[in-house]
Amino acid sequence: MEKKLRVGVVGCGQIAQIAHIPYIMELPNLELAAVCDISPKAVESVARQYGISQYFTDYHDLVNLPGLDVVCISNKDHAPVAVAAMNAGKHVITEKPMAFNLEECDQMIAAAKTNHVKLMVAYMKRYDPAYEWALSKFKDIENLRLIRVHDFGGTYTINSKIYDLFVGDDVPREAIQKLQAHEREAMIQAIGAENADLYDAFSLLMYNSSHDAIVLHEAFGVASRIQHVDLFDTFAVAVLEYGPHTRCIWETGLIPDRTEWDEAITAYGSNRMIEVRFPFPYLKNADTWITMNEMEGDASVTKQVLVSYDEAFKREWRHFYDCIVNDKEPITSGEKGRRDVAFLIDLVKTGAKK
Repeated sequence: MEKKLRVGVVGCGQIAQIAHIPYIMELPNLELAAVCDISPKAVESVARQYGISQYFTDYHDLVNLPGLDVVCISNKDHAPVAVAAMNAGKHVITEKPMAFNLEECDQMIAAAKTNHVKLMVAYMKRYDPAYEWALSKFKDIENLRLIRVHDFGGTYTINSKIYDLFVGDDVPREAIQKLQAHEREAMIQAIGAENADLYDAFSLLMYNSSHDAIVLHEAFGVASRIQHVDLFDTFAVAVLEYGPHTRCIWETGLIPDRTEWDEAITAYGSNRMIEVRFPFPYLKNADTWITMNEMEGDASVTKQVLVSYDEAFKREWRHFYDCIVNDKEPITSGEKGRRDVAFLIDLVKTGAKK
């Protein structure tokens, strides 16, 4: 019989209610043991919904629970919770971005090593079955010339029309303002006080583009140079160099008045074009389509590939379970999370120079 891991969830917002908690409940080798949120209303509602007897408004109470194996961090300020959990001997899976700045990333990585526990960043798109299938195809592209990372986000309001969600609207305004001030201070520490006017741009990249960073870096590595960055309104456009003959066009933005989400990574070489187009992340078991164009003799052949309806969120939990019980390093490790945060910081700093 497989070992069952007992999980505590810190942060009971949309990502926890839609994805993490339901999948923890579904997977037979996981047990939801405790939940935590600063909103008494939200955490009590979630605990009642799933029959959880242990629920808290202070994360210290949860991470120090005896018999708890894993802490899932889905609030906004990840580093303090992660470090406290790992110091208490718990394995940690944390939502992205990993942390607000590199110092926090380093604290988390150090805590994992010191306490001999696993630290994984919940980059679910890295575990998308279509993306994993496409990875080898990306790496086999000959004479790679152009990479395009394209991500335009829309509204989250459709979630409340799809799912019955509990809203934590009872948190005192002063507490929210304190959390927002800390987040701003920590992010400005990352990009430098001289770039404080670009805080909104950095926040957009961190929350909207962390997944784009991991899928780019896993397929093609880190760019040799950031050639150009334009930051304007709620958009960022960049040109990245991958050696002398390859460029990456990075496009990200947010249009909250639109319902559609538009996210893809595409690569062009002499033997093929391949695109992975991701669905809206909160639609469960939605299609991720791969489009490939290749030459077959004199014929240009385009085909679409649908690999699986398996859910990326569930796959990342299966992977984390395997890493814990079989002592493996997570694919989306703390070191990779730090790499991606560093890349987004460099984007902002390059844009500031412009």
